[in-house]
Formats: sequence, structure tokens, C-alpha cells
Amino acid sequence: MFNRILLLSLFFLFQSCSFYSFKGSTPSHINSLVISPIINKTSEFYLTDLLNDKFLNSILLENFIEIVDYENADSKLDLKIISLNDNPSVYKIDNNESYEVVNEWKISINIEIIWYDLINNEELFKKNVSEWATYSLGIDIGADGLDNDLDGLIDDQDEDEYGTPREGATRIALEKISKRIINELTSTW
Repeated sequence: MFNRILLLSLFFLFQSCSFYSFKGSTPSHINSLVISPIINKTSEFYLTDLLNDKFLNSILLENFIEIVDYENADSKLDLKIISLNDNPSVYKIDNNESYEVVNEWKISINIEIIWYDLINNEELFKKNVSEWATYSLGIDIGADGLDNDLDGLIDDQDEDEYGTPREGATRIALEKISKRIINELTSTW
């Protein structure tokens, strides 16, 4: 008798877990998405292609919605790169010259996201998302001794820390933004 109750309990437990997906968090009538061409308001023209690649890779990995053309889409996503700011982050005083030297730079990227429901002809949400990463000038991002994205990993321990300093930090910030966009899409409802 105890074995039957245990088996029945396990059956219901696994059955309820087997239907879990992200689909339950988006409107039930939205099964597909078209991504409009990304608008870039900065002078950093490579950001458009880099964001497009990072975002498409993230959305394909998550596999929560089908990407289609406009004629077959239930929803549309507009992405606009609003700004890229590159500011000094950590200074030190140069003892020989008595002036400040920048040790670390912080790159911040701001993106506007608008998700439209094409079936009901309404805006689902409009949000701004910002992310950042740090870098040191003149030192490869994979050998700079910094945790460029604050994930607890440094240099060769972190698979996303590679390349030239500024480009690597830009790539890391856009990867973080891509994950945030996915999070916004899947946590809307």
C-alpha cells in the first residue's frame, strides 16, 4: 500500500514538472516573433551586428518562441540602441607626476525594447535596459586581472573574457543585455 502511494505521488510530481516551460509566462495567443531591424542611435556602428548576433543566439538557446517573418508573426520586437557610454571607473594618483591615471574603464550600453502584440494591435511593454562591463586599456581583457562582468570569474576562468579590451567589454555588455531582454520577454506575465 505504501509503495502504491509513493508511486502515485511521484507520478503526479513528475507529471506536473514535465509541463513546465517559459511559454506559460507569455500571452497564450503569442507563439511567434519578428525582430525588426535594430536601430542604432550611437556612432558605434558595429553595435547593431553584435547585438543582433548575441540576441539571436540567446533567443535560439532559450527556444521559448519561434522567430518568423513579419507576415507570419504574432508579435514584433523593436530594439533601439540608445547610448554607449565609456567612462573612467577606477583612478590612481601617479606619484611621479601628481596627476590621476585611469586604471579601469566602464562601458555602459542602454537599449530600448518595445514588444508589440500584432494580433491584438497593442504594445505589450516598452522598457529601457542597461548593462555594463569594465576593462583596462592596453591589456587583453583575458589577462587584465579584472572580473569584467562581475560573475566571480577572472580571465582564463571566464569563457567570455577574450579579445581587445574595449571590444571585449562591449561584447560582454551586449551579451548581458541579450539575456536581460529574454528575461523581460519571458517574465511579462
